[in-house]
Amino acid sequence: MDRFIVIGEVVKAIGLKGEVKLYPLLDFHGPLLDSGFLVWQDGSPARILRHRQAGSCEAIQPEGVTDRDGAEAIVGRELGFMSSSYRDPEFPRPAGGLPFRYLGREVVTVSGQAIGTVDEVRLAAGRILLVIPEGKLEILIPAVEPILAADEGLEGPLVIDPPEGLLDVHRS
Repeated sequence: MDRFIVIGEVVKAIGLKGEVKLYPLLDFHGPLLDSGFLVWQDGSPARILRHRQAGSCEAIQPEGVTDRDGAEAIVGRELGFMSSSYRDPEFPRPAGGLPFRYLGREVVTVSGQAIGTVDEVRLAAGRILLVIPEGKLEILIPAVEPILAADEGLEGPLVIDPPEGLLDVHRS
């Protein structure tokens, strides 16, 4: 199933020439801004003419936005890519891949024990956490080796080798 993966949200118009501030979200990867894979949330193609770091955000100049009014008109829009693009050999993947690919995937231990399905991906202390609901509680699994086996795919189970106690911590 092809789905829109958001990398950032336009939060503010900057200046008079159509530049906007893009707030980066979990799947933001700078090289995507220079790629042909970007789309707006409605699926229309997005091309970034230029971009630069602007504090914790990215200042971007989207194609077709040439003045302050045009910039203000796109505030609130989300920028991203379609998940099917991730399979393209030209897609600019960061080392370790992008977090969206964990969503909806089953997690199993190296011994084959089913843990659950990833419902959410969070960023905490610079690390990605896989969130698996268990009743009113959550199992939080750091997406780092050696706990999570390297995986660049979009489907199939994620294999973990949890240290003793990792799966029990949430029950205390």
